[in-house]
Amino acid sequence: MAERLRMRIEGMTCADCEHHVVLALEGAGARDASASFRRADARFTVPEGVAMEALSAAVATAGYSAVAVEPMEGPGRSRPHQGTRTDHGYDLAIVGSGGAAFSAAIRARDAGASAAMIERGTIGGTCVNVGCVPSKALLRAGEIYHLAGHHPFAGIATSADQVR
Repeated sequence: MAERLRMRIEGMTCADCEHHVVLALEGAGARDASASFRRADARFTVPEGVAMEALSAAVATAGYSAVAVEPMEGPGRSRPHQGTRTDHGYDLAIVGSGGAAFSAAIRARDAGASAAMIERGTIGGTCVNVGCVPSKALLRAGEIYHLAGHHPFAGIATSADQVR
């Protein structure tokens, strides 16, 4: 009898990694395989007679590490912990994507939970993309430019060229 499984995988970083993992699993006999680098897992059906060692070896040959395998519960979902999972497949919904949101998402992931970030704008928030971080870099550059042209030390000649 076929069994639906979830394999935790380390080393995936992009959609191309997902594709390689799916090809490796299906090449080793798995069916209906899907992978997610965000969840760090692959989900697939194992027909009778296909050895888990062969699937793990195929993932390793593709350049990734199979960490653990667990059975799926229900249609396409696994329960790696005792959290309350929604119908959307997430254990935690985080509104916003500032520093605290990323910290919450990392903590959830470390606990084996899946998290969804809900953001109306750019992921990372205002500070990282257009606020504090870029502003501070520009302010510091302006400060250095000003100091080069207006230093307080007599006898030392400095100049500030045109900003390009």
